[in-house]
Amino acid sequence: QLPVDTSVLKELVAFSGVTRALLETIEAKDPSTRGHCDRVASLSRRLAIAAGCDDQLIDEATVCGWLHDVGKIGVPDHILQKTGSLTDEEFTIVKRHTITGERILGSLPQIDAIRDGVRSHHERWDGRGYPDGLAGEAIPLIARIVAVADAFDAMCSKRAYRDGMPAPQACAEIAACAGTQLDPFLVACFLEMNPMDHSASIRISSPENTLRHSA
Repeated sequence: QLPVDTSVLKELVAFSGVTRALLETIEAKDPSTRGHCDRVASLSRRLAIAAGCDDQLIDEATVCGWLHDVGKIGVPDHILQKTGSLTDEEFTIVKRHTITGERILGSLPQIDAIRDGVRSHHERWDGRGYPDGLAGEAIPLIARIVAVADAFDAMCSKRAYRDGMPAPQACAEIAACAGTQLDPFLVACFLEMNPMDHSASIRISSPENTLRHSA
């Protein structure tokens, strides 16, 4: 991994038109997820701070939160927007977004950690995730951070196939997943913060100024 001479976050925000264009492309494919990546970025940043991460990892987790679903650009619209449960074949296609996202970011310099997070944010603490079946601390820390933030916001968000659940219920679900789906230490850190405190949100600037769908 190449050394990062300057803040990864500052580098990518400097090219915010490109980053925003990627996010807009994702959200245009599935309008029900509008704002999801911004919220995951905010929660990932706050969780990284709560977990005592250094400044570089805090910035990287933020950017990874923005870009974690970039690989869904390669998923057909009729699958992303399906209102019922996915078939096994459709779910297999959706799961490829982690590898596709890693490949999309492959040409950007000095962001190995962010690519790792994009690839591994659907790995599980118990080893039953994808795409590589990693378990425990073998999962990159950045991916474990984004996984908690992504799971919470996915549960709270209204989707085409279900309504969002209230934040307290989502927090209870996060707690129940500690040690199985999610890193138990990060879950404890997450539950100590107020995940619905939107005043702490961070958004990238614009160029001008439990269905399988949870993949």
